[in-house]
Amino acid sequence: MSDASTNRSIPLLHTCFSRSWGGLEMQALEVAAQLMQRGYPLRLACCDGSRLAHESAGRGVPLLPLPVSGYLHPLLVWRLSRWIRQQGIRIIHCQHSRDLSLVVPAADLARTAPAIILSKRVGSYLRKHDPFHRYTYSRVRRVLAISGVISRNVRETTPVGPERIVTLHDAIDTTEFSPERGNRERIRSEFGYGDDTVVIGFVGRFSPGKGHEELLEAAATLVRTRATVRFLVVGEASAGEEAYADGIRRRCTSLGLDEYVTFAGFRRDVPGVMSSFDILAFPSHAESFGVVLIEAMAMERPVVATNCDGVLDIVVDGATGLFVPPRDAPALAAALGRLADSPGLRRQLGAAGRRRVLDLFDRRSQLDRLEKIYRELLEP
Repeated sequence: MSDASTNRSIPLLHTCFSRSWGGLEMQALEVAAQLMQRGYPLRLACCDGSRLAHESAGRGVPLLPLPVSGYLHPLLVWRLSRWIRQQGIRIIHCQHSRDLSLVVPAADLARTAPAIILSKRVGSYLRKHDPFHRYTYSRVRRVLAISGVISRNVRETTPVGPERIVTLHDAIDTTEFSPERGNRERIRSEFGYGDDTVVIGFVGRFSPGKGHEELLEAAATLVRTRATVRFLVVGEASAGEEAYADGIRRRCTSLGLDEYVTFAGFRRDVPGVMSSFDILAFPSHAESFGVVLIEAMAMERPVVATNCDGVLDIVVDGATGLFVPPRDAPALAAALGRLADSPGLRRQLGAAGRRRVLDLFDRRSQLDRLEKIYRELLEP
């Protein structure tokens, strides 16, 4: 039996104790599901009753649901430590920083010395050098930062040396997200778009900082001079963000955009919906990475994105998309207008974008790298 086959027989525990539902949680589920397809016996520990638990069950990912809330949970520490010991867990892969407050004490109590990995997808503004964080981070063997900006943030805010930090980008299935897999005509027909309509798409949850306000302001500018431009906004509000979403819809109405902007809600057929786009708008104020960008680029869709943070790892300005400053609605309108007026430039940027995704953000390649990290940690 090869080393890879042997390692794939070792049970893994992945954790994500978040009750939200966004890119972080979606990636946590996707990585777990893909590793299972590669033959790993794996359990995903998550908050019972969470959206992640529901979605994971639908994907057939075995769960360890726990009633986690806050940071201190001594009874759950004992319960999880017993389970780790009984299952012979050798690697615990935390997908959320807060997981460490439960996982590290449980792993220590289990006394089986499992290797702990943390995928870091969100930056922190706090320096975590107090005794508690020095204790938890001292047990983390690798921190997998999803972008250069997150790697720098980990070095600056946590007691983790650079030798324990690896940049491992989030990735996508480039077979699923491919121009050949789209349903452009059907989706465009569903929303009443004609062949000459230029559809500017947005995909993301309703959350402050995603740039919905600037998108609407840009839309108000563009529709005054371009009769065929329409906007398709895909996504829903997470728990606690409903009021913000309602405010965005009211803002759309007050700007007189109801005829031009469609709110499609949550969609499971994201590749199909993206195939209906001519351009993807990504006006986030700050973003640690931006999976939506690589999804659209893999579909050969040109992107207009803010030049901030993790986006700099993905988009090459003028080659795979166009950059605009964050919170700058006039610049966003100008860049979107430039692409709306130039089908040739859209095709050029879209083709280059897919090539970049194939080179850097293909899921199979990134899973190979993750498996290599697992094997290194399992070596004596």
